[in-house]
Amino acid sequence: MIGRFTRSGTLAKVNAFKLAQVGGAGVLIVLAVISEYAADFPHQLVIGLAVASLCFTGFPIIWGAFRGLARLRSNVDELISIAIVASMILGEWISAAVVAWIMVLGSLIEEYTSQRARRHLEALSASSPDAALRVEDDGRITQVPVSELKPGERILARPGDVIAADGVIEEGQSQLDESMLTGESVPVDKAPGDRVSAGTINGSGSLVVRVERTGSESTQGRIVQLVEEAERHRAPILRAAEAYAKWFTPTILLLAALVWLFTGEPLRAVTVLIVGCPCAFVLATPTAVVAALGRASKSGILIKGGEYLEACSKIRVVALDKTGTLTTGNCRIRDVVAFNGTSPEQLLGQAARLESGADHPLARAIVKRARQAGAEVAGTSIHREAGLGISEVGSGEIHPWRIGNRRFIEGHGVQLDPEAERRADSLRAEGYGLLFVCEGNQLRGMLTVDDQIRPEAASTLASLRTAGYDDLHILTGDSEAVARRVARHLDVPPERTFAGLLPEDKYHFIESLEREGRRVLYVGDGTNDGPALAVASVGVSIGSRENTVALETADVVLMRDGLAGLPLLVDLGRATTRTINQNLILFGLLFNAAMLCLSGLGVLTPILGALGHNAGSAAVVLNSARLLRYRQTPFSPP
Repeated sequence: MIGRFTRSGTLAKVNAFKLAQVGGAGVLIVLAVISEYAADFPHQLVIGLAVASLCFTGFPIIWGAFRGLARLRSNVDELISIAIVASMILGEWISAAVVAWIMVLGSLIEEYTSQRARRHLEALSASSPDAALRVEDDGRITQVPVSELKPGERILARPGDVIAADGVIEEGQSQLDESMLTGESVPVDKAPGDRVSAGTINGSGSLVVRVERTGSESTQGRIVQLVEEAERHRAPILRAAEAYAKWFTPTILLLAALVWLFTGEPLRAVTVLIVGCPCAFVLATPTAVVAALGRASKSGILIKGGEYLEACSKIRVVALDKTGTLTTGNCRIRDVVAFNGTSPEQLLGQAARLESGADHPLARAIVKRARQAGAEVAGTSIHREAGLGISEVGSGEIHPWRIGNRRFIEGHGVQLDPEAERRADSLRAEGYGLLFVCEGNQLRGMLTVDDQIRPEAASTLASLRTAGYDDLHILTGDSEAVARRVARHLDVPPERTFAGLLPEDKYHFIESLEREGRRVLYVGDGTNDGPALAVASVGVSIGSRENTVALETADVVLMRDGLAGLPLLVDLGRATTRTINQNLILFGLLFNAAMLCLSGLGVLTPILGALGHNAGSAAVVLNSARLLRYRQTPFSPP
């Protein structure tokens, strides 16, 4: 029944007790039918067997309807309850028992089918181990509950073990199966210095891991929380369906009364009550949404709620950040150009000192290049101006060091001399990013930054164009030359490429499109794109096991750390909306209307009505379950 499918967004589990109840009720019905047609058995025995069967099936339905009414909550079980009670009053004991048995059996079949949609999501929780092997300071190995692990402690992961916490490998090499988190079936090579995530499975080597995050703070824990949140989020179309269902019950009661009044046959009215239960209508949306969430999760796409699936079907504009989104984010420092007596090593050392506390791809590239050059990397207190640069603070220096873009250093009174201007223009014309390093108001040098375009970026954007999304935009805080170089490679026209944008500029750009009614899907890196991700109809972040910020700021996270899942996301959004509409129109409305007409005309008996009703509900669940095996199809314009 409906009530068993809409509890807090969670589908009930089929268990042995329920199956035993249905099996026992079925045996009692068979005995009642035999007794009915056997001359040697009294009629009271038939009634007794039917009532015994109803104790397993019908009376729980009636009790559920009564409790709903007591709490002033409308429950469509009321219609079936009235039909069962009316059948008993009319002396149709076997019909009452069979109707209740069919309804409960149908709900079990629907529940079993619906569970498949949650199987991958539930596996995320089930994959976490209860205990871990902690490496003590004296080298001893102690088994402890995972809940007792603390950041900074070390754990041992043996071959075949499930990693108990997020952390960094200190010793050992292995291959990790990360399919539970990313959907990627190929094991990933791991070595000292690499990060690992809770819930992933260690391969053939032993690893010693320094714990960083545990429990609900780990990547897996946050994903589980977000999956649970996704099932609580209701799509707008679901809220409309529930509002419709609220008025449906009194309408069916009135229709049944009219059928009885005009035909004088109460069994026709009973059949109307049975087929009139709007189970198919209310199941139409949640079953499709849960199936789509499961399908997306298997491909490494984490969607935080059905509302975002529905929003994907209405997208007209796709805007993408550049650094870390269209590009790999694995920046490299190409040229080190020093001025005014500063050596390249000193320039790199000062740049790395300012960037050492950041976890941005560019910061990691600067620190890496400095270490390769043998420069000393020491941290310092800094002040960061989002999208511009970093200043040294609190060091007592009269002339603090700074690193940032042209706008940033000019804002602090630094002017380029003709030689520096010429070199900067030359490097910028080649399409490389420039970072300026200065001491006080004196320029000390420049770093050129090269960021590789993601290998899947061109094919992803081509697929989106084939889908009808020609309105593609690139938004970046980088220079015009760098943005144009990336845009040329990806066939994005110059008029849709916007450079030199601060985070608030991206926010206002997307907000203006949204105000015009042009629904925007924005793809960012989840770190400094928070405002833009929030204002877009659908905010998509390219996440990684390390970047849990992406899990919190975006509506959708592509957990495979790439753009390849983006076409599937928009296609799955359309497919989900189509499936919901099919469920609502074909089964929720047309099929239900046909069943009501046949019931009013006396073609259907209560038993046939119950069979037909469950056939419609099962059809909805099966139609939604097709999304679990959904394959991306050739696109058609939205």
